[in-house]
Amino acid sequence: MHKDNITCIQRARFFFDFYEKREWLPDEEPPLKNIIKTKEISPQAVRKLGEFLGNRIDRIASMMDLLMTAHNDWAVTGKKDLIIMETQSLDFNDAIKLLKDHGFSDDEYILKVEYDRKWGML
Repeated sequence: MHKDNITCIQRARFFFDFYEKREWLPDEEPPLKNIIKTKEISPQAVRKLGEFLGNRIDRIASMMDLLMTAHNDWAVTGKKDLIIMETQSLDFNDAIKLLKDHGFSDDEYILKVEYDRKWGML
């Protein structure tokens, strides 16, 4: 969106899921696969889940640090399995570039962008 646009308000929302990625690589296994709906859960499966969650939470915190350092107008909401960061005053393209420049990939978050009309007809 053009930053001088006076007809629309852009709302960018980043979703950081604790357990899931948008796309799992062929050699990766979802951490809950050996825990949920399984009759026998091994201690190793629980350890793998703990290791995954530790790394994942650290990555989420790092992405949040970057975005909050770059821009101070965020609404941050915590849910039982995700963190949502929302802003209307930072262009989502700048946020994506910042994350990519620091080594984060597109499959580590979900971005939803909505546009609201400020006034009149488009």
